[in-house]
Amino acid sequence: MQLEGKTALITGAGSGLGREITLAFAREGARVLATDIDAPSAAATAAACREHTEGVDSCVCDVSDSGAVKAAFARLDEAFGGVDILVNNAGVVHTDPGYVAHVSETQQAQVVEMMTEGKVKTHLCTVEMLSDEMFDRMLRIHLYGTFYCTREALPRMRASGRGGRIINMGSIMGTASLSGAPDYAAAKGAVLAFTRATAREAASYDVLVNAIAPGFIDTPLLSPFSDDSKRMIALQTPLGRLGEPAEIAAAAVFLAGPGAAFITGQVLSPNGGIYMAQ
Repeated sequence: MQLEGKTALITGAGSGLGREITLAFAREGARVLATDIDAPSAAATAAACREHTEGVDSCVCDVSDSGAVKAAFARLDEAFGGVDILVNNAGVVHTDPGYVAHVSETQQAQVVEMMTEGKVKTHLCTVEMLSDEMFDRMLRIHLYGTFYCTREALPRMRASGRGGRIINMGSIMGTASLSGAPDYAAAKGAVLAFTRATAREAASYDVLVNAIAPGFIDTPLLSPFSDDSKRMIALQTPLGRLGEPAEIAAAAVFLAGPGAAFITGQVLSPNGGIYMAQ
């Protein structure tokens, strides 16, 4: 029960990594507020958490809307009186069929060209395909959402005198910049930089801020990927498979728990070895 007596707010808690992290926190004894843009999904996660812990609530929250974020934290104050742990997990990937098909078909063509001719002739050109609205949406949900929630959490953590933990969801795309989603890579790279800046600022009142940068994890966010694409990713991964949501949740529990008391401004990257860096 590493998180007994702690209160956590998790964004994007209705499915995927957010749901798994919320459940893992509940199993460790935390009180949890499950938030998601989809209210029924958030409520379903909360219902599952009630099997493991007392003090569970849910609410709808669009993290790209600062007013909605304020309302979620007001709900947290009313229900639990404060926050000890914030997990900025909410995120999206491209789902437009035309865009996804273009990326998949181009990447497959490039592999064939490299193997047969030693040179890429089919060009990706995704930067040119991004509209203002696509780029803005990606940054608003990932980067602005992380900022809005962090801005609400910090003064509450400081006022409590207990410090706190903030865990931001990055990605290997924020450092490795894999092809196919330049806006996603930009957003996640900015999240990692914001993590370090916030960690340096908040250290004086004992708020530890870290990021998790997963590799390719088997969640609904990978649903736009074809089975062939997933197999190709697994083949490129030294451990030979996609990650499981529970493995990312375990990293979040560690960063939220007592074992991470001397860790701040860092990036933990469970990725099966597909990306390795200092």
